[in-house]
Amino acid sequence: MKRMIKKFFRWLPITIGVCLLLVATNHASPRSPVVKENMQGIWMTNVATAFLHHTTFLDEILHHLSLSGYDRVYFSVYGLKGTLYPTSHSSTHFLLRPPLTNPLKAAVQESRRQGLKPYAWFEYGMMLYPGNTIAKKHPDWLLKTVEGETVEDGNVWLDPTHPEVQEYILGHIDDILKIKGLEGIQLDDHWAVPKTFGNSNQRQALTKLTQKVYSHIKAKNPQLVVSLSPNPYNFAVSKYNQDWLSWVEQGIVDEVVLQVYRPTPEAVIASLSNSGIYTASYYVPVGVGLSATWNVVPFSLNTVEKQVEAVKQQGYGYSIFSWEYLVLRRLAQFF
Repeated sequence: MKRMIKKFFRWLPITIGVCLLLVATNHASPRSPVVKENMQGIWMTNVATAFLHHTTFLDEILHHLSLSGYDRVYFSVYGLKGTLYPTSHSSTHFLLRPPLTNPLKAAVQESRRQGLKPYAWFEYGMMLYPGNTIAKKHPDWLLKTVEGETVEDGNVWLDPTHPEVQEYILGHIDDILKIKGLEGIQLDDHWAVPKTFGNSNQRQALTKLTQKVYSHIKAKNPQLVVSLSPNPYNFAVSKYNQDWLSWVEQGIVDEVVLQVYRPTPEAVIASLSNSGIYTASYYVPVGVGLSATWNVVPFSLNTVEKQVEAVKQQGYGYSIFSWEYLVLRRLAQFF
């Protein structure tokens, strides 16, 4: 992951140049929403959203995405280095959100202007970077193994049973809900508790917290979509106590975008078998999350397109992770 992040920032200046080449005007014209039977989405990291907002190019990029056939964007708003919205519940790096700014509000407004459905992607979920101020200030909020360790998968994890943790999560949800025009809030595979910290009890605790979050959101805005982007079910439940199929069946999830990040179309289709997506499709709209991150430069853009076509042939919509890597793939075609 660190190598991938370093590679991303090494290519970022060139990516920025390509972004500017993609825009046709200094002020993109609005577009009407396009109604699609299957989702055609894309994820955008907080780094990209903040940069595009601060340079005033966000509207043009969203215009280009709308022209390209996408119908929704999942904006990472809660992740590494803070949030894209004003909050008193945690600190934020000033490059992501300088004082008196609200990149999430801008992203929502400009998405709607371009006929796109904007989602607030609560990316880090129950996970925090070990150096996070919340982790340092509230060590009692963190889960511990029987050996007393708090770090798992390179991060620390919040205790879903802790009342103050629940207040912290709901406080962030309330901050997000202040933004008018959102289509939904998305939780993902980090809305989880690694099995290192326990199994059945943690699984039940996470389910109860999900119920609480869902009820809280619906009480504030019944029309808001509660989306989830998990891993295939057996992996999610065994490694991360994320019993997401039961959440779907209980009616505390409105949409599922299943992460099937594989290097080939054949591997994607093979992974859909017994993944839980077929069962989930009886209850909620579903789509397949595809990755554009595999060996960015040598891996052709056509491979992503082939994965999209393979998923569409199975009758599913899709969402691609992430916008930045698609730009890098396009750039790689010129080398």
